[in-house]
Amino acid sequence: MSKYRSSFLLILMIFTGVILGSLIGSFLGNSIPILAYGPEPFGIKGFQLDLGIIRLSLTLLIDINVASLLGLIFAVMIFKRL
Repeated sequence: MSKYRSSFLLILMIFTGVILGSLIGSFLGNSIPILAYGPEPFGIKGFQLDLGIIRLSLTLLIDINVASLLGLIFAVMIFKRL
């Protein structure tokens, strides 16, 4: 397996692990509150660019919780076993 393909697979697995962990944290956050624990979302809020004809509005927020970190760790562990 080439280095490029291996890097792409690692990034894909990390992204999938974080997304699945975040979903699990959202669904189980009411019954297991520690999974939904995390800081407030951070990132770019309400960046606007008005060029007259085109108006661009961008918001990029990252919301990390304990479950998403567990998903990230689990994804890296699976990748190392491949």
